[in-house]
Amino acid sequence: MLSYKFGLTLQFLLIFCLIWNFSLGQSQTISAPVQTDTTKVSKGNTSDFLKSLVQEVKNQEVQKKSSDVVLEIDGLLIDDTKTKGGRDFYDLFFRDWIAPPDAKNYSIFIVERPFRLNQTTIEISINEILVFQAFLQPRTDYIEELALQSIGITQQYLVQYEQLVRELDGEERKGSGIF
Repeated sequence: MLSYKFGLTLQFLLIFCLIWNFSLGQSQTISAPVQTDTTKVSKGNTSDFLKSLVQEVKNQEVQKKSSDVVLEIDGLLIDDTKTKGGRDFYDLFFRDWIAPPDAKNYSIFIVERPFRLNQTTIEISINEILVFQAFLQPRTDYIEELALQSIGITQQYLVQYEQLVRELDGEERKGSGIF
């Protein structure tokens, strides 16, 4: 019995020593040589280098601003009418609509909502801002007159909006950034 325990202990020690030696061999790492910066910088050259770097950054900003692409689709007319009168109004509006030359980044929504009996309301929104609202009656001459009136009001709104944007982006509003 004693020799049996001695044999197990010896086997255990032998396995332990083998595992320990194996793990020591695995823990050694190979390190790469450390690279040092070999750039020579003189004191007089630093200011020229910084000036050229600032100029390069400014040029990149100008190129970035000029290469920005606007992905919006301008001048969408979106129809959300429900009745024949509403569809006639939309067709007349679409047929006669001419966008102002400077107008950009806008969508026009024409929405028809039911009202009393055979009347409905027509709402025209530009970029979700209500511009025109009127009652629509099922008479063709009235629908034609209303379409022309709504076109004039919508065009006037777009012209005024673009003038306001130009005024707010003008040189006197930008400032120099110095307080």
